[in-house]
Amino acid sequence: MARTIEEIKEAMTTAFMRDSAAQSAYGFGENQKFSAHFSKASIESILFYVFAVCAYAIERLTETHLTEVTSVVAALRPHTLTWYQQKALAFRYGEAIDDATADYTTDETSDTEKPVSQCAVNEADTGGLVIKVATTDSDGNLTYLPSNRLSAFSSYIGRIKDAGIQTTILSQAGDRLTLKLVVYVDDTMYNTDGTLISEPSSPIQTAIKEYLKQLPFNGELVLEHLTDYLQTVDGVEVPHIVEASSTAVSATGQTSSGYGDAKPIDVRVMPGSGYFVVSFDATDSWHSTIEYRIK
Repeated sequence: MARTIEEIKEAMTTAFMRDSAAQSAYGFGENQKFSAHFSKASIESILFYVFAVCAYAIERLTETHLTEVTSVVAALRPHTLTWYQQKALAFRYGEAIDDATADYTTDETSDTEKPVSQCAVNEADTGGLVIKVATTDSDGNLTYLPSNRLSAFSSYIGRIKDAGIQTTILSQAGDRLTLKLVVYVDDTMYNTDGTLISEPSSPIQTAIKEYLKQLPFNGELVLEHLTDYLQTVDGVEVPHIVEASSTAVSATGQTSSGYGDAKPIDVRVMPGSGYFVVSFDATDSWHSTIEYRIK
């Protein structure tokens, strides 16, 4: 980290005061402070300040250059999972790439469409790479890529990947999370249906959706962590997850149907699609339920 101008000037003036030739010329003894002999308006102080500013500028330029070089080297390093992830997130729909560099031939603009908002890359047990991607809908929720964009993305990965690397690309509807909860609440704040007395909102349902949103893409869901999060909601005394299960899309590829069987969650679970969705709408067969009780 670059030193401040004051730190640089202090180092220079300290060395100056210790110099025997300077001591002889100015008549000051050892271990004396620069400020004891020279005011801020003195020519010596001004010169040291100018030198310090120049040195500070050089140190900052060097630091910035090092940061830029380090980021460029990291971005260009091939054959790593991070490299594939960065390339996936950089995908631009409808734009051409240079096959020699795996980069786009035009600069990014405000009109550039980058449909991949989340990506996770892992090595498959059978070899090759599994690339999970998702986009964001108008409400800010994760969802699968439309077929035309998924097709273009698959072609893009096929052109930039290293020769001989097998890739499996997944963009699926979110894993359905079904919860059965019993939550003890403060009856001075909540109605029996879980809405607030002061306003028609359901904070516990909202908190569950927020928790799922803040999970890292392809991140593990830990039931105990969800319980801990619910305990931070105002008026919640004791949240208890009675049952939990998740249901993933059974077939490879983009789909909103074709879910497999629900699997119980004992402690933790990884989402097959990379993310979870939850519903409290009773018309959904897989909806979650919350029973509100007074402690």
